[in-house]
Amino acid sequence: MPCYNAEAYLKEAIDSIILQTYRNLEILLLDDGSTDSTKEMILEYASRDLRIVPIFNESNMGLIRTLNKGVKLATGEFIARMDADDISSLDRIEKIISAFQLNTEIDVISASFYYISPEGKVLRRNFPKATITKALHFVSFFCTPVLHPCVVVKAKLFSENLFDEQYLHSEDYEIFSRLLAMGYKFMNLNEPLYYLRMNRQSVSYKFEKIQISTHTKISARNIEDYFGIKYDFFLHKVMINRISFSVSGKLLKLAIRSLRDLKNKFIVVENPSPEEISQINDFLTEQYIDIYLQSLKAGNWFMKPFLLVYMLFDCKFFLNKRGLQYIRSKMWFLPVQN
Repeated sequence: MPCYNAEAYLKEAIDSIILQTYRNLEILLLDDGSTDSTKEMILEYASRDLRIVPIFNESNMGLIRTLNKGVKLATGEFIARMDADDISSLDRIEKIISAFQLNTEIDVISASFYYISPEGKVLRRNFPKATITKALHFVSFFCTPVLHPCVVVKAKLFSENLFDEQYLHSEDYEIFSRLLAMGYKFMNLNEPLYYLRMNRQSVSYKFEKIQISTHTKISARNIEDYFGIKYDFFLHKVMINRISFSVSGKLLKLAIRSLRDLKNKFIVVENPSPEEISQINDFLTEQYIDIYLQSLKAGNWFMKPFLLVYMLFDCKFFLNKRGLQYIRSKMWFLPVQN
């Protein structure tokens, strides 16, 4: 658990780990040069729980170097991640380790999660983009396939494949898409086992522009390496739903068609099972919905009516089971789905 000026939420985060039903833990708390009371809180917890290993950087090294430091110092068979402003379900580690025992060929396991407010109120549930390896490999061409702070990974895998420092604020997308491309096997559990705090001080909020830029580069690399295709910059931005400009109807249709073409090429090469194809189609349903909605949001006023017409023609995406589930999960005001 990397910690930097985390005093506001650190107690909840640490408590959710030391109270895990799975007890055989080595808990590395890495303070990255905090200037608040984080260091004192870590020392106080370490004095009460001998499983805690307090580690203090002499100065602020940044998240990626701190993650790699933790990987090198960990001694367990598995490495479980955790962020210092989030909360783990108390049975998170037990359930994921049980999944490893049932699926010995799997290398990385994460899970579904809940978004929570800064005050800890559950806002909505996030459903995994996919749950099995080949479908997650396809997902990785466009976005992060697993929730990084919820993952449990075979330790040898991380020690041999460290986080890459050049992919600032998207190091999770880079490493997990790289590992999938290398042939390692992934799994997402459908059960929510983590509570992700919507914290305005988090990396995603504070460095959003850098994160989007890095994310775009990783996706372009992944697509070019696998398919040998280098898309136009704006077309690619629409395909990965990183839209900050007005999208024409022509570009919108081309993006949708390009996503379908990539799916068909992937199926020919990988020969996925019917279940994997179904999960790929479900992921694309969500992707299409996001592309339409973000295009509508970013579009010029005179483009919005045309985009609405395109949405009506493709309303099947919004009305099928996966589409309805996804739209409902975005509506913060509705009761949280179990």
